[in-house]
Amino acid sequence: MFINISSDKVQIFDWKKDIFLDRNGIENIFWKTLVKINKKSPIKEIFLLNWPWWFTNLRVWTLCINLLNTLENQKIKIYDLDKFTLFKYLFSKWIIPNQWIVYIWQKKNIWIYDLNKNIYQKQELNNFNLDWKYFLDQVLDDDYYQWLDIKNMIYVSWNKDWIKVKYKSKEILISPKNLKIKAKKQVQANYFIQATTD
Repeated sequence: MFINISSDKVQIFDWKKDIFLDRNGIENIFWKTLVKINKKSPIKEIFLLNWPWWFTNLRVWTLCINLLNTLENQKIKIYDLDKFTLFKYLFSKWIIPNQWIVYIWQKKNIWIYDLNKNIYQKQELNNFNLDWKYFLDQVLDDDYYQWLDIKNMIYVSWNKDWIKVKYKSKEILISPKNLKIKAKKQVQANYFIQATTD
């Protein structure tokens, strides 16, 4: 199973089709969806695309995944992949440019992450000019990027045992082994920036 918790909708690929769960009320439906899928066909592996997203929702989603594995006596292998690792790999292979427009669930602001220098800065969407050196984070809301050219958007999904990435005219399959991801029994939320605990 492939689960993407780092976009505007939760994406679940259960080896047959993509399921997209709306973020509104996700804390009520995500657990039920996992249980339903597991009852129909016991989950053996979860490939999780983690970070970044709302702090609370990330905690809820990772808690649900950990709870499911606990109830299954830790039989599920969880492969935790963050976007930075994936995109850094793609950049090293000259598949994507180095400037990543990070979706941060805010209508007026984005983060621009430089994969080469490992630094990021906040930017207002309406003061941003998109060119060839940038690529857009995957967002399913058609209105989010507004006037930006979504041909620069990257799409991440799953194909059997492979991570499927589509960017412009390129479509590639990546083995998780190439990213050196090791199986875990529990997973933690990856916040991208430090969560506020006060």
